[in-house]
Amino acid sequence: GAPLSSEVLALAAQFRGGRGLNIVVSIKHGSYLRKGTFEISQHCSENLKKCMEKERLQGFCNVILTLSNFEEAVWSAVMHSGLGPVSPNTVLMSWMSDWRRRVNQSSTDGEDLLTDESSVYYDNENIHACSADEFVNTLKGLGNMQRAVCILKGRKFPRVGDVMPIGSTIDIYWVVDDGGLCLLLSYIISRNSIWRRNSNLQVFAVTTTSEDNNSDVELAVIEFLQQIRINATVHIVSMQNTELADDFRAHTCDVCPGGAPTLTIGEKFRAMKDDAMSVSSSVSGGQGFQSFLPLGDKACLPTNSARSSEHGSATKVTTTDDRKYVEFPNNNDIIDTSQRFLVQESAQVFNQLIRQRSQSASLVVTHLPLPHKVPRANDFMEYVDTLFEGVDNMLLIQGTGVEYLTTVA
Repeated sequence: GAPLSSEVLALAAQFRGGRGLNIVVSIKHGSYLRKGTFEISQHCSENLKKCMEKERLQGFCNVILTLSNFEEAVWSAVMHSGLGPVSPNTVLMSWMSDWRRRVNQSSTDGEDLLTDESSVYYDNENIHACSADEFVNTLKGLGNMQRAVCILKGRKFPRVGDVMPIGSTIDIYWVVDDGGLCLLLSYIISRNSIWRRNSNLQVFAVTTTSEDNNSDVELAVIEFLQQIRINATVHIVSMQNTELADDFRAHTCDVCPGGAPTLTIGEKFRAMKDDAMSVSSSVSGGQGFQSFLPLGDKACLPTNSARSSEHGSATKVTTTDDRKYVEFPNNNDIIDTSQRFLVQESAQVFNQLIRQRSQSASLVVTHLPLPHKVPRANDFMEYVDTLFEGVDNMLLIQGTGVEYLTTVA
């Protein structure tokens, strides 16, 4: 029952400032048709409770024994945990750093698998380990289920009772418009007693297109942070010669869930500026757009030509909307040959930037690459491994398009 990566419990405990409900789930390989299984599950549950108490994590725990695949067990746990509408909307997992040494259950043949993180299940001295395919399928399914996902790599993650040294920072690399979830979760962590006294937030706004003006983006980010009352130092870094943003956002030809990000930070703030100008020029004095809008089941992509809004409103106010709405294809559809996949070189350049600018950071927070944009699970695992290389504590976050920060109280 003891988790192999207790850093996940430590991070969950530091989220408690958000006043959420924590449900810790341990998934093990087994069947209740076998004698003694129930006693084993009870023993695992008690061990899990002790680990939660050690990290001062308040919540509930549950031990699931199953003979099915790992991803199906996770999906079932997410769907059936909670009470009515009080169900999990965010799933926190540890990174499977030993994925290269793991094989599918069918090909183990009694081989010894070395593990240091994620989930491992023991049954009569045979090891059933979550494979890379199952891990990536889990992320894809959670995205399709409209659940936010956080992946933590924490080799030196602070625990309960620790106090961060003076000058510690939480560095946020903001590349695409995820609704502000990276900002929100980083802010909640910074308000925990472990971080609050000596740690500061740093926001690195990453410009990725030639239309981005670094000075304009910096002013827009500073103004937005002031409006939502988050105290952070803002830096602008340019990666305009790379395709980094396309690894974190969806395009029309990509088979991605409807809530996946579609705009870069520069495009988002330009769209906000255009919206504000459209509202201010409206003779009817209609209400403007919120600073960050949930995308729902549709994507929001910029176009070069302005058009009048085709969607009617209750006040019948006509405004200019420079965005084009497109439907995402279903997973069952034939994948477009123009679909763009993850580019390993972009991860290498991004990792070099992080190691250069955040060498002394206590925690680095950025977006999770879209797992739907890989033809093979190993491609995704190698991409994320490259992002993690040389960084002790790193948190990757993927939103759903529903959660968003707004300047409206």
